[in-house]
Parts: sequence; structure tokens; C-alpha cells
Amino acid sequence: MEQAELLFKENVDAWIKQIRNELSEFQDIPAVVEENINNIQHNYELIQEMKDEVEDLKQEVKLLKIMHILVLKQKNEPMKTPA
Repeated sequence: MEQAELLFKENVDAWIKQIRNELSEFQDIPAVVEENINNIQHNYELIQEMKDEVEDLKQEVKLLKIMHILVLKQKNEPMKTPA
């Protein structure tokens, strides 16, 4: 009977250790989730900034195209008038 009691006690101790270990893992989860949320938010902000920069670059390219067209027109206009 003593051996059965010792075995039972060892099993209970092992279960308690396992439960404590699993609980400590669950306690770490909120910190990990919060870190992931912060990382996602930061990435979202970076993406928004990059979208704004791309939009600005598109506008600059359009402006440069218009300026280039105007310069080409100005070069071609004097050639047309003398003829």
C-alpha cells in the first residue's frame, strides 16, 4: 500500500508541475499577442506612409511628363512659324 501511495503522490506532483508549466505558457500568450498587435500596427503605418509616398511620386511623374511635353511643344513651335 505504501508503494501505491508513493506512486500516486509522484503522479500528483508530476500533474501539478505539468499544470503549472502549461499555465505559465498561457500567461506568456497575452504578451506575445500584444507584441504582434504592435508589430502589425507599425507595419500598417509604414504601409500607409509608403502609399502616400508612391502617390506623391506619381504626381511628380505626371508633372514631369507635362513639363516635358510643354518643352517639346515650345521647341517645335518656332520651326512651324517661319515656314
